[in-house]
Amino acid sequence: MASPSSPGQPSGPDPGSVRCDNCKKSILGSSQGTDNATFTERLRKIKTEWCLSPRMWPIGYIIESPYSPFWIEQLLPARDWRNAFEDLLALASGGEMISPESRKKEKAVGASLTWDRASKCIEKLNNLNARDASQYKHVQTTFNAAKSPGLQMDPSLISWMERKMSEAREMVQHRVAVAEAFKNWEATRRELSASRQKARGQWMASLITSGALGGWNSTLKDSEHGDLIVLRKEVVTPEDDQDSIGFTERELREHFEDGKPLEDGVPGPPLYRVSHRPPVAPVDDHQFVDENSAPQTPPDEPVVMSRVPERPCFWGQETTAERITLPDQKTATRVVMKNYLTDGGFEEKVMIQEPGKVLQEVEKAKALIEDRMFGLD
Repeated sequence: MASPSSPGQPSGPDPGSVRCDNCKKSILGSSQGTDNATFTERLRKIKTEWCLSPRMWPIGYIIESPYSPFWIEQLLPARDWRNAFEDLLALASGGEMISPESRKKEKAVGASLTWDRASKCIEKLNNLNARDASQYKHVQTTFNAAKSPGLQMDPSLISWMERKMSEAREMVQHRVAVAEAFKNWEATRRELSASRQKARGQWMASLITSGALGGWNSTLKDSEHGDLIVLRKEVVTPEDDQDSIGFTERELREHFEDGKPLEDGVPGPPLYRVSHRPPVAPVDDHQFVDENSAPQTPPDEPVVMSRVPERPCFWGQETTAERITLPDQKTATRVVMKNYLTDGGFEEKVMIQEPGKVLQEVEKAKALIEDRMFGLD
């Protein structure tokens, strides 16, 4: 979901305003060859041109340019193009390149967080399988007894137990597969640089907290499609429009790996698992159950989902950064992060030139979103 501040509104550039340095023609040729284009195709061209306009630099460039570090790293993976691009941004903004020592420390922190995250998720999945094992054993014993020649039982009950055991086996296999995926994920990320350890949207947001990208702020939110990143350009004067763009990590992955255009619109709020509603008390006090009646198939208990959580859950994380001068006259980046909960509560953390701690706070927020999606919360 690419959600510019006002898709198709005057806040973006006019079609044809981004031109080639050599021929001076529109990069997209928006005024040519579009007579037979659909509305969606024309809108897509306008939005691409808006992303490539100076007002959206460099975020729009990273997303839409064929020279984006995300595209180049797939063609030439031997070099870390994200680090090179970040250093260029830092120099262009009057700062200094990110030091190798800082990147080395951040890589170590990232690898440690990844190992800890994978270990905890695997432990949770193993505990869930161990919990369900005793229930499965009980159902299996009952099922074997029900099929014995000397016992007559409703075939629908036998069929129901058979289905439940099949579902339980599939769930165990699914959890094992997820645990294996976490294990492989940790092993792969362990060898990557600090910038490559980060998901694409997370890395773009980290350009703000590293001090390489001034004049922008970011928000990490939970959504029905997972982590949603919104990047906003700060308003200088009250008359200025606030340009912004948002996307989920899944959309960025599909965009750069599968060539799928970013979607329009904004994903809805997340769905939370809530407890089953208690049974309604009988209206008639004389209601009773006939002990001689045949046993009935237990009703399936559907997973109850709600837009309103039963307890305070993670809602979003807002991040701003500014360059400051320390007492020793050196410059540093001051980062302010605010974590918001669904009940309105929030906590604020301030960090000065501590990329490892910033990464830790972001990873905590992402873990809360993933736990909700995987049902591990």
